[in-house]
Amino acid sequence: MLKKPVLFWLNKDFLMKDYRVSHTEERIAKQYEEVVYKECSYDDMLWKWEQGILTREVVELKSVVSDIEYLDFGCGTGRILGFLEEKVSRAVGVDPAEAMVTIARGRIKRADLIVADITRHDVLSGQVFDLITAFRIFLNSQPELRDEMFQVLTPKLRGADARFIFNIHGNLWSHRLFSKLWYKLQGKRLNTMTVRQIHRLAEKHGLEVVRWYGFGVKPKFLYRLLGAKFMFAADSLLSKIPGMRYLSYDLVFVCRKSRS
Repeated sequence: MLKKPVLFWLNKDFLMKDYRVSHTEERIAKQYEEVVYKECSYDDMLWKWEQGILTREVVELKSVVSDIEYLDFGCGTGRILGFLEEKVSRAVGVDPAEAMVTIARGRIKRADLIVADITRHDVLSGQVFDLITAFRIFLNSQPELRDEMFQVLTPKLRGADARFIFNIHGNLWSHRLFSKLWYKLQGKRLNTMTVRQIHRLAEKHGLEVVRWYGFGVKPKFLYRLLGAKFMFAADSLLSKIPGMRYLSYDLVFVCRKSRS
């Protein structure tokens, strides 16, 4: 357990605190809703694709688990929790940022919302779930925090059929590589991860990757230049070509407890 906030460089040319506290401000919460996920933004298009993946995975899970109990870790403004809550029997969202959860309360219909950092104070201790999601969490978390998150989440998977689904919105071998090099020339840092790193992280914490998906081969500027809907259609076609997922910006991993 960390005794004090860890400082690290994250995407910009200024020093930020532990990722735990990087999204606690109200302006950050509003930015997610009004800027990052505004209609037809690049991230909004990624979310449109992710909805299809989540729907498919829940249908698959329902074939072996009739009543799904679901936890959305780092639920933020409730985007994913709101999408899945009607598809499961019980839904819980947890996030340490009150500003984020305040927005989520206006979106969520029946899920339980909890403001807490369960890596420090596990208010869900002893509870297990059939499905856990964690989106836009791991990429920008410092490595030791990633480990703490996995350490608290893996034991919450009910059994071999339970699924842990998360994304990495910054694959090194996607168009993000060019942005990363540009940042480096300016003395800045842009976080990236690779498929291999994710597999190693999962294995380290007693998980195995059942399958993974990729989307977003075309760079962001083309979405602005040629139109988001047109580029979404183009990327959707590319996502069906074997091997293209390795070059995709957004990666979604579906994991279960290791059977070895």
